[in-house]
Amino acid sequence: MKHVWLAALVTTVAIPGTLAAQQDTVPDRPFVRGGVYDRPFLFELLGRAAFGGYAEFHTRWAREDGINEFTFVPKRFNLFTAAQVSDFVRFSAELEFEEGTEEILLEFAAIDLTIHRAFAFRAGMLLSPIGRFNLAHDSPLNEFTDRPLVSTEIFGVALSEPGLGALGAFPVGRSGRFTYEAYLVNGFSDALITNSPEGTRIPLGRQNFEDNNSAPSFVGRVAWSPSLALELGLSAHHGPYNQFSADGVSLDDRRNVSLYVVDLDAAVAGFRLSGEGGLGRISIPAALSGINAGRQSGFYVDVVRDFGRGWIPTMPVAFFSAGLRVDIIDFDTQIPGDDKRQITLGANFRPTNETVFKFNYVRGRTTDRFNNAAQFAKLLFSAATYF
Repeated sequence: MKHVWLAALVTTVAIPGTLAAQQDTVPDRPFVRGGVYDRPFLFELLGRAAFGGYAEFHTRWAREDGINEFTFVPKRFNLFTAAQVSDFVRFSAELEFEEGTEEILLEFAAIDLTIHRAFAFRAGMLLSPIGRFNLAHDSPLNEFTDRPLVSTEIFGVALSEPGLGALGAFPVGRSGRFTYEAYLVNGFSDALITNSPEGTRIPLGRQNFEDNNSAPSFVGRVAWSPSLALELGLSAHHGPYNQFSADGVSLDDRRNVSLYVVDLDAAVAGFRLSGEGGLGRISIPAALSGINAGRQSGFYVDVVRDFGRGWIPTMPVAFFSAGLRVDIIDFDTQIPGDDKRQITLGANFRPTNETVFKFNYVRGRTTDRFNNAAQFAKLLFSAATYF
């Protein structure tokens, strides 16, 4: 039998955005819907630990400037575990295998010490709270095959960083609440400007597992949810990315990278709305001015509607959904060009809440730093399930 804490913290996950359909009370609501302690298949195997995971498979056809590509991709295989070590201490971890073990990443591994509902200490490999999507990006939960452009190419989702800090929740009224997360982390490295011939690419500065400048960065998010049908979040990530001193000797000016994000998750008139928008500011050396971008921005908006419940007699809980996503990112806001924008149309089938088959059509355009445009189109099919 599952422990009582699992019954409260690891409930069957509703599909993203269906806030109004959840009947849990404020104290029982997961800290982040679809986050590390809110997954449907955490089963107790031995002792006090629980285990689960998810798998994702892609079929992809793409055409850009007359060139076709067709491929199958074993995209992700993730394993996670959680344990209630004592009344006050719990542990959770997630290990990700990408594209047939081409990449193996420890995405999350943290120890939580809960002093009060309003204050818990957390330390380990953290999922940085830079926008809601980084905290709840499991493929079976999300409605589109690819992750949002702004989340992956500007913020660096999935962004995991070693660090420590605090998190907590405060009730607001009968059904509302306020939550926060605040951590000191290693931050990004100078690979964000040195490892890409295309210019500044913040995600390349990830995986800074030993801080290159001994100066921690700050990352935090606050979220306000007046009801189960609405959550609004604000996030920030700030700190140095270059090695500016060594043994007390100044080597360079301190150069910071800062990210600012607003996110929304809502249920309105039967539609599920979600999105994020943000801005990145990067201190660029004078020698690279005009070559590397000092400002980047972008946003995405998802609109999804469920339908067809009960259409398949042999699958009484199955349903369909249709969705639209708009993605726009600008890798350099100070020049024309160097941007990407796309529209995605999606149709999904869910035999259960935990399994999804996704069909997407993507149409978009990119421009390089000289404002040369290229059109592209994609047809995507993916399957994802918890286990």
